[in-house]
Amino acid sequence: MICSFIKEIYKESSSIQLTYSTEEYKTLETELNHFNLGPYIYSVLKQKRHLDKIPTEFKDALTSQYQSQLIQNLLIKSQTDLVLSLLEKKRIFVIPLKGPLFSKKYFDDFAARSSSDIDILVKEVQVDKAIECIKSLGFKTEEKNDEGHFHKTFSKPLPGSDIPILIEIHWNLLKENTSNLSMDELWNHAIPLGNYQFVKELSTFYTFYFIILHAWRHNLDSMKHFLDIIQIIHKHHDELDIEWLFQTAKKHKTFKRVKRTLSIVYQMFPHTNHLLELPFRKEYAISWLNEGILGERVGKRKLYIDFIDYQFNSYDTLYHRCIALFEWLVPSKFELAAELKHTRLSYLQLYKQRGNGLLSSISSKGK
Repeated sequence: MICSFIKEIYKESSSIQLTYSTEEYKTLETELNHFNLGPYIYSVLKQKRHLDKIPTEFKDALTSQYQSQLIQNLLIKSQTDLVLSLLEKKRIFVIPLKGPLFSKKYFDDFAARSSSDIDILVKEVQVDKAIECIKSLGFKTEEKNDEGHFHKTFSKPLPGSDIPILIEIHWNLLKENTSNLSMDELWNHAIPLGNYQFVKELSTFYTFYFIILHAWRHNLDSMKHFLDIIQIIHKHHDELDIEWLFQTAKKHKTFKRVKRTLSIVYQMFPHTNHLLELPFRKEYAISWLNEGILGERVGKRKLYIDFIDYQFNSYDTLYHRCIALFEWLVPSKFELAAELKHTRLSYLQLYKQRGNGLLSSISSKGK
């Protein structure tokens, strides 16, 4: 339901048809709540002047979600501004990632895209200085992170709230040992944000590139990843050079990840090809997305095979593929705890759990 509705509202305003039944709107509301996309739908319908064409109950639900997200994003932005101002003062180069600024620039609405924490990118040589700065702003508690990853997370308590605000300090966008991604190249193409000197923003091209890699890294497990990509295509397709994107990805050994991610997005939303044409037509098995996003029933065997293919055939080199396989077979303690979902960390328990999943998928006989 959610995919067909999104396809509909991306049409020209005069062509949009919102003649859904009461039950269909209830189903849609449930799916939007699951992916926290109410603010986005509200924003699009408001911009296209179609809010009055939906049922009052559905409209009220979207309005409530939008207003809640607006308050959340105002909080995120106010804290982000404090961080950026201090890093500028300390002459630390920084790029804000995603968040309300991304929402405003690419969704034309400050509150259209949900934000729950602050993400910033700094140069690796300045990470320690950046951490000192954010700690001075109250982000003093370091959260657990995988040592093999490329960011550190800190939290700050908020008055009147049981949920702290988080900030992630990144120095890379991918694991260093599974690509040749050049951060110097990215920084060289970054442009000043507003009147800042040390606060930068990613160019549209590198924003698109980063969002694609970010979506791949999260297994495209949320409709939000799809919307980030298709929204940039809709708004900036005239500025995007798809051939340059693939050349850059090949140089960075991320081509298969970019190709697979875009192919899946175009598979789900074919109309994007009319805006930014892909030079290939590759269909990928996306059974776990069909089940998780579209609600289709998929056999365990197919889910298992498709997900393994996604995990290990998305690397450009055998070397990177072997590293990914090794890290899957012998994960860090952080990833081990995340997969087992309890504190009794045991590789034997992990292999038993995976083995049971494999046997279960085989016994399903491909159904």
